[in-house]
Amino acid sequence: MPPPVSLDPGRVLIGLDPSDKDALLRTLCETVRTAPGVPDALSVDALLEAVQSREAERSTLLGRGFACPHARIPGVEGVRVAVATLKRPLAWDDAGEARWVVLLVGPHERPAPALRLLAQLATLARDDASVEHILAADDPTALATWLDRRLREEEGPLCAVDVMRASLDRIGPEMPVPELARRMAAHRLDAAGVTDDERRLLGIVTADDLFTLGMPDFFKQLKSVAFIAEFDPFEKYFQHEASLTARDVMRPTPATVGPDATILEVVFLLAVQGHPKVFVVDAQRRLLGVIDRIRVLDRILNL
Repeated sequence: MPPPVSLDPGRVLIGLDPSDKDALLRTLCETVRTAPGVPDALSVDALLEAVQSREAERSTLLGRGFACPHARIPGVEGVRVAVATLKRPLAWDDAGEARWVVLLVGPHERPAPALRLLAQLATLARDDASVEHILAADDPTALATWLDRRLREEEGPLCAVDVMRASLDRIGPEMPVPELARRMAAHRLDAAGVTDDERRLLGIVTADDLFTLGMPDFFKQLKSVAFIAEFDPFEKYFQHEASLTARDVMRPTPATVGPDATILEVVFLLAVQGHPKVFVVDAQRRLLGVIDRIRVLDRILNL
């Protein structure tokens, strides 16, 4: 089993009341700066600049009051962690407020351990009982021990479970196509999984499937449509949309992997085989999560 993170109780800060987000980030950077394995030459200001630079790229507020700012720093040994619970919700950005915050500082050369830890923390943040325990904690040593039992600093290749995001609202096979189209547009999805009542994956519907619903098959062989004077590609869609369901337009062959599949397998399906999404499923084909190109960019290349 991978070793625990070994949180130092001195880097678990209970009931902070910072004036703003920047003040909290500075406090966390000061706390991590003294951790073993952090280069002596790294100043608090340099670390804070790296953390704020990452914040400027994309919000690290992961939802449900949890924020996980992070930075990759050359020369850092392992992943260094500081935890803070807050006396009152803190405005983080336009995405909302933070109630507890974990700063991760990992080696620039090896992002995988920090990403794995981030995935574990995100799982904790989705569990109401765990969040209640963290926010109610009043003893840094006890909270450090509790977190140590749940967080592991893992080496080895990244897996699908480390990168996937939770699936959004369920789309069933009997969902009318107009509702399906509205759902995909609302969530800005170019592809969506179709599942049964037990969340077993049945198929995939893409925006292309909806776009080409009314097109003759020979259109897909054409190199240009410049010579066609008049043709409404959505005429058939609007004629028949009310009678169609997700089952009628889905393809039953979505790309799937298990939670332990390597990120190489995922990237192969996305980049080489050209699948719009990879669905992470268990042995019973129940949907666990989804990975697309943006998720890979966000979770790995932009970590």
